[in-house]
Amino acid sequence: MLSEYIGMIGAVAGSVSTLLVMEGIRHMGGVKLFLRDIRFKYRLNSSFSNSLYEDIKQPFRLGYDLDIYNCGNIPKLAHDFSLAFYKGSSLVLEANPKCDKSAFNVNPREIISVSQVFDMDDIDNALVGITKIVLKYKTTKRRTHKFVLYQGQPLYPDTAKKA
Repeated sequence: MLSEYIGMIGAVAGSVSTLLVMEGIRHMGGVKLFLRDIRFKYRLNSSFSNSLYEDIKQPFRLGYDLDIYNCGNIPKLAHDFSLAFYKGSSLVLEANPKCDKSAFNVNPREIISVSQVFDMDDIDNALVGITKIVLKYKTTKRRTHKFVLYQGQPLYPDTAKKA
């Protein structure tokens, strides 16, 4: 009796497995970040100008422009941006940058341009000698991703003293 329905069971199983595989493929891909520009000001009594924010006198200001690209086939979300500052391999500070929005909905195969700014009165000199700045963000599935904004020579304030 079961042999009469083997063909129909195989057809239904094939259709269901095809549907599941196609749905999995549709959800593949994710949000990618690309750095367009990064600006540092680490001076005493310096002024930093950004198109989104007014001139503010801060000892430390970091500004950067990102392109956020969704390489998937469904809309994705990028949110909860934070910056982590490192001296070598030790974490010095973690803070949130300023931005017009806290979350960005990126449609499939679309690029969104974003500018973010981070200001800090570095009174206790916590940021002197940082060698790495990492941008952390979360996506639709609440997974945390990391993107290196800067890695290189230690950053020191320009005290305007000539050697």
